[in-house]
Amino acid sequence: MRLTDPRHLILILLLVLSGRLIAQQNRQTVRGTVVDAVTSQPLFGATVVVVGTDPIIGATTDFDGRFDLGAVPVGRMSVQARMVGYEEVILTNQLLNSAKELVLDIRMQESLTQLKEVVVSARANRGEARNDMATLSARTISVEETSRIAGGINDPARMVATFPGVAGDPSGNNTIVVRGNSPKGVLWRLEGMEIPNPNHFSDDGSTGGPINVLNSDMIDDSEFHTGAFAAEFGNVTSAVFDMKLREGNDQKREYTLKVGVLGTDLTAEGPVPGVKGGSYLANYRYSSLALLDGAGVVDYQGVPKYTDAAFKVKLPAGKSGTFSLFGLGGRSSILQEDRGMMEDTLFARADYGSRMGIIGATHTRLIGTSNVLYTTASVSGNGSSIAYNATDAPGETALALREDGDLAKWTLRASSTLNTRINAAHKLRSGIIVSQDRYRMRMDEWNPDTDRLERELDQDGSATTVQAFSSWRWRMSEQLTLTSGVHVLHYALNKSTSVEPRVAMRYQMSPVRAFTIGAGLHSRTEGLTTYLAQVPDGMGRYTRINAGLGLTRAAHGVLGYEQMLSEDVQLKVEAYYQHLYDQPVENLSGSAFWLGNYEEWYTTRSLVNKGTGYNRGIEASVEKFFTRGWHAMATLSVNESKYKALDGVWRNSRFNQGFVSNALAGKEWKLGREGKDKVLTTGFRYSVMGGRWYTPIDLQASIAAGKQVETAEPMSAQGAPVHKLDAVVAYRVGRARVSHEIKADVQNVLGAQTPVDHYYNSRTERIDDVPQLNTLPVIQYTLRF
Repeated sequence: MRLTDPRHLILILLLVLSGRLIAQQNRQTVRGTVVDAVTSQPLFGATVVVVGTDPIIGATTDFDGRFDLGAVPVGRMSVQARMVGYEEVILTNQLLNSAKELVLDIRMQESLTQLKEVVVSARANRGEARNDMATLSARTISVEETSRIAGGINDPARMVATFPGVAGDPSGNNTIVVRGNSPKGVLWRLEGMEIPNPNHFSDDGSTGGPINVLNSDMIDDSEFHTGAFAAEFGNVTSAVFDMKLREGNDQKREYTLKVGVLGTDLTAEGPVPGVKGGSYLANYRYSSLALLDGAGVVDYQGVPKYTDAAFKVKLPAGKSGTFSLFGLGGRSSILQEDRGMMEDTLFARADYGSRMGIIGATHTRLIGTSNVLYTTASVSGNGSSIAYNATDAPGETALALREDGDLAKWTLRASSTLNTRINAAHKLRSGIIVSQDRYRMRMDEWNPDTDRLERELDQDGSATTVQAFSSWRWRMSEQLTLTSGVHVLHYALNKSTSVEPRVAMRYQMSPVRAFTIGAGLHSRTEGLTTYLAQVPDGMGRYTRINAGLGLTRAAHGVLGYEQMLSEDVQLKVEAYYQHLYDQPVENLSGSAFWLGNYEEWYTTRSLVNKGTGYNRGIEASVEKFFTRGWHAMATLSVNESKYKALDGVWRNSRFNQGFVSNALAGKEWKLGREGKDKVLTTGFRYSVMGGRWYTPIDLQASIAAGKQVETAEPMSAQGAPVHKLDAVVAYRVGRARVSHEIKADVQNVLGAQTPVDHYYNSRTERIDDVPQLNTLPVIQYTLRF
């Protein structure tokens, strides 16, 4: 062909346009480190590749275990790491954003067969906890999952409500019920240590709230445990949130701005000048409704105001190890007024506030070639305040103080954990945790029988908790793994000690099929206010009525089965039995009161550790992992929860909901021409759960007494099943070094209003219902740059 041939010109034009399209495809960097899973030593010579790329995008790690994959097409991908003497690792479903580098921490497990590279099917590892001492009843909480699961609203506590055996709170809080246990038994950990309840608007003894202080942009992939816990977890009987803060980018500065219904926040990260491998990560958030209220845009009673912040600084120090500093804190308040239907008379006013915070340091150091010492120290604080005023009786308008108090607690905590690899088959983990609580508790409550305020809490003091543990992991073969250990808990306030053996086993009978079994003893302390509550003796003196109450205890047993039905579909079944003993019940013959029916707060009843109970059930899930642009999961949990107090009668516990079921799915749609970073995400979640049990209210007796009076049949009525449909829609568009996303996560799309609680309204002299949370659209815009 001649150069001027039209066909030649068209071919050149097409090639040029094609080249431009290729050049315009958004690309970003994937980098990180590959380390030994036990010692955290960097692995030199490991190969890391992006699966399915042609030509292959890959690299080999340097002496520091670092790798750098440049110009990787944005979107979802799988990253594979291989090295002789180690089991293959594949990180699936990694999302690469055009405005943010993907920094990976790949931890490789030494193989029992030292002289060859062992290939372990990646599909067998999806969703499993990274904690190799956790053999069963454990799962990873993926930050990416919390962003795309309908109803998750970027909150890990709401996201786990999709897991089998977990029931969310239909009233709107992120409180969870796990296998029939009270939410009081949930433990929150951050960076390997126990922390106060990290939720805004939380009361003493609670573990949930309406809004999490932990911002999703600060969290790394973490873990959730639901029973038969590994030996390192103590002071818990229900579930463990083992959260971790991610590390900031140590090579370039990056920012994320979010504006939405739940808050306006900014996240910044980048390298620490002069420190090789050092990084910082920081976030600040303020209530959007508070901003609008301050500007006069919204004007209604009860505007929730809250603010929170978090940070993490990583400081590598060469042979001295790695130091890090971290912090988390939040404050919240709300002023609510009841002005009746006509809004012309003030019947009640409640001014409530809560706060929590923690600041800490960690140090990781390699000792020899087979030992890693992880040491932490922190100081934390949490508390709440309330001032409640209300009218005395129907027809009266003068407000009188009905509740007034401030609860404050500060905790100094230090821990040290030593990981030791004896050889490829044997690993030990041992540690000690020491905590000292300093507290100042004051609470006045109105007593309608004496017609005056009475001081139920008036204590200043301290309490020390000491915990120690040791666990052993024995890989008998490539198929069989045994973990065993013991945890010891001592609480100085009531001089109680618990020695708790734990054991679990996993049998991988084939690459796609496994059996698990585990058992152990567990215990926990009750909320501090339970031990400090006081009652008058009629002569002006007060007595701490539950100062000698002991630990609440349980024995867990779990049997599990897992099978990969296909390359990306997993079936998982677990049956469990939990024997509850030394349970706190009222020290009164014929009483049916059990503290395990509470989900927060305290009681002034005299308690004794003579109650018993059980939780038993079976839970199953079928999960289609996120592949080929979509995911789905269906779960069903059937359980029974009973207790027996000093009346000697077996009764339904408040949380004996009978069943919990979820069905959810999501799909990503790539829009525009090939190579354009435009993605539409859609998803739904439908859940149905049995209602909670409650004691009916005697209306006539309540009217006569001027306060709520319950019938003589405790826990004899069950609420109706609660149905809820959530939906999420998000649109993300990426440009070079910047991305935009608009997202709508709508809770309770159908507006179901099933009653989930009941109370006596002394002003109207009737029983009012508390319905489930109404339709709530959570809209958010995200800018990453």
